[in-house]
Amino acid sequence: MASDALLSRIAFSVFQELPALLLIACLTFNITPATANARILIHSETDLPYTYKFDGLNIKPGNQLQLKGRNNSDSKLILIIRIDNLNSDDYYSRYNRQFSIQPGDFSLTVPLTGLKTSGKQPLSLPYTKMIIFTANSSDDALLSEVKITPPPPRPRQVLAVDFGKVDSPVFPGFEQVTANDKRLSGQLLQRFRPSGDSLIQDGLEGLDTFSTPWENGEWKLTLWQQEQGEWEYLPHFLKRKILVEGQPIFDETYSHEQWLSDVYFAGSKKEALIDGDHWQLIGERRTKPVTSNITIKDNTFTIQWIGDRSARYAAGLVLEPLHSTFANEAEQQRKQRFLESWPASKPDFPPQQKLSFADKSPQPFTDHEQHNVYHVGRNTLLNLQFQINSPEIDNNPVIVTANPRNSSGQKLTLKTRYGHWRYERPTPNANELVATDSYLRADLTKMTLQPKVPRNIYVQVEIPDEAPSGLYKGSLQLLSKGTLRVVEFAIDVLPVTLPDMNQSVGLYLEPAPFYEWFPANRQLKPLATACDLALMSSMGFNNVAPPLATPKDDESRKTFIQQMKQLRLFGFDDVPLAYTPLKHLLSIQSADEVMASLATLRGQISSTSLQLPYWSLYDEPHPDKFTTIKTTASKLHSQSLDMRTAGHLNNPKQSDLLDVTDLAIMNHGYGVSKDTIESLQSRRKVWLYNMPAPRLAAGFYLWHTHADGYLQWHGRMPTADPFDPTDGREGDVIYMYPWQGSCPNVMDIHKRLLDLHEATIDLRWLQWLENQAGSNAEARALVEALRSAVPDDWDKAYKNLSNEQLMEMRQSIIELAKRLSASE
Repeated sequence: MASDALLSRIAFSVFQELPALLLIACLTFNITPATANARILIHSETDLPYTYKFDGLNIKPGNQLQLKGRNNSDSKLILIIRIDNLNSDDYYSRYNRQFSIQPGDFSLTVPLTGLKTSGKQPLSLPYTKMIIFTANSSDDALLSEVKITPPPPRPRQVLAVDFGKVDSPVFPGFEQVTANDKRLSGQLLQRFRPSGDSLIQDGLEGLDTFSTPWENGEWKLTLWQQEQGEWEYLPHFLKRKILVEGQPIFDETYSHEQWLSDVYFAGSKKEALIDGDHWQLIGERRTKPVTSNITIKDNTFTIQWIGDRSARYAAGLVLEPLHSTFANEAEQQRKQRFLESWPASKPDFPPQQKLSFADKSPQPFTDHEQHNVYHVGRNTLLNLQFQINSPEIDNNPVIVTANPRNSSGQKLTLKTRYGHWRYERPTPNANELVATDSYLRADLTKMTLQPKVPRNIYVQVEIPDEAPSGLYKGSLQLLSKGTLRVVEFAIDVLPVTLPDMNQSVGLYLEPAPFYEWFPANRQLKPLATACDLALMSSMGFNNVAPPLATPKDDESRKTFIQQMKQLRLFGFDDVPLAYTPLKHLLSIQSADEVMASLATLRGQISSTSLQLPYWSLYDEPHPDKFTTIKTTASKLHSQSLDMRTAGHLNNPKQSDLLDVTDLAIMNHGYGVSKDTIESLQSRRKVWLYNMPAPRLAAGFYLWHTHADGYLQWHGRMPTADPFDPTDGREGDVIYMYPWQGSCPNVMDIHKRLLDLHEATIDLRWLQWLENQAGSNAEARALVEALRSAVPDDWDKAYKNLSNEQLMEMRQSIIELAKRLSASE
């Protein structure tokens, strides 16, 4: 009887606890897609390419394609997933997505709804087929598992909302809520961005409230509220407040200076390899949700947004019991997707036993026992690089530079920067990241030392026209944890003055986008441009596509003329390229109004000593734009205007536009060779732009082909967040990093600016050599040897000439200069 009573009590207890047990079961149900209902396409090793026919398969919101496989090669491969529908008949009418697959095992997850074609149109259901293959038809990749998984059922008592467009992908386990949902209020704008996963890449802007019936009690609210931005736009509101049940759960207020520091420049405050992986420094930093415990008392959950339109934004929302883990598991899935979509390569450096400081400059030098001697001409800059390796952490190392001095005490000035590690795309279109110290920062007080993370110090030494020839000795001193290291160097200034370039080399240029966002910053745009021009001029660049006003009215035409005068003040005397003004003018005025505006501008400029620029008329156009382009060009070339036109060519089909082009700006996509350039120059100027190896293209190749100039995209063109390389269709293109406040004495730059600068040094040594060739047989022979070393065809030059070879070729010129100087 006792045992029966005990059994009865246990049964009664279990019965009483059953609702709680069921609730616990619901709360511990994770959102990892269940495989029970998955459609298995591959379950054993399968070679690529792999083709699957959908045959009317019903794809629903939240369905995902999941792949596992292995890259058996020792280098990365590009895996491509192609999906067609009934309307797909070419590349632009189907879905095409590339992934970088590192050596070893890989896994990928792709949403199967909300897909976009390469023509940027929705890929409507039903799908017809899918092809998975590798670029270049590599046979080194295998698939081991491919399946289509349905979204998991949402646990009871969990509200999971994915705000966005009806044709956007839906995050698994979430409910799609679009602008037409009756639970919403506000003047809603749907946002869809190219970056992020299916939860964060879209959302609703202009929200006032979201309200739905919900059980009273204590709940945990998680809110994804970051709008990713695109191109030059990043949401820049200064106030935002969020209320739940009338109580504030989130309240932020910035001055515009605080916003720039805490939001726009936030990504500059931590380093790759030191402060976290790329998810922590990029994905989590940009998209981390806010979480708050709330109390519901009226059986209704109501959330209210307060602020300007862009502040009232949400991408997703989860409301769940306090001990539920649904939102946390969603974040883990988001992290996994980010790491799959953006594999990162990190250098592996060996540990150091002791502190070292060494000269690593990739410059021609003579090796002395105690230091390297660098032989330079006057009227130039010398780029040097030194490397620190530390066995321990030092958050406060001290670097002291001793300017190079000659025996008379005369010194050369220098600028010092350090390499800050960050993640970036190795090329603009790459779908992978690399850790690199390419962010060269001037504030050495922010530099730290870490084990297994080399710290490079970049020094630019100015050798002015008036510098006496002879030997100048300098040093860098490092004090770390009580240990002193000194590295010495010497500069041999030859009695040679390098000529200014007779071919033009420079950058497309715009002020940082934030100068347009706040009135207090807008008035500083001319100062920002002046700082950029001063830096470029000091480094010897002589070409620029400047930020020119759209000459639509008297005020803007006055600004345009002032900007042209500013170029002259900084030594940019060649005819510049007006890259954006004509395009903007054509977008806001009729054709007749545009011509009238330009005629007025011509009349105003004619009273000055200025020259009108080349007007960029087209930029890598599709053939269906050719007729309109030719019509506009005809009007610009009319006797009343007599304007000079320019166009960007990246495809041989665009050659039909050459007859209306006074400045042909071409890249490797068009087909670049010495013969092509010379044939085009019979009737127009020819510049190269955006070549794969700017150091080669703007230096030895420019000299060899006699092209008139080189222009590189872009001095400062970040996509949205300047320290997030993943938030655009292309990576950030930055040669000069944005700065806050007054013009810095030493500007933060990207290392690629030094590479382009080296091209100008090559070009100037080559010009010096040609000047000597008129009277010196050895110089003439070297000119011929160097011309023979550079192939006429760009593709061959790009394949055969490395930066190291270019430096050796420059070294041969410097050695000749030393011999000629010694004989005088």
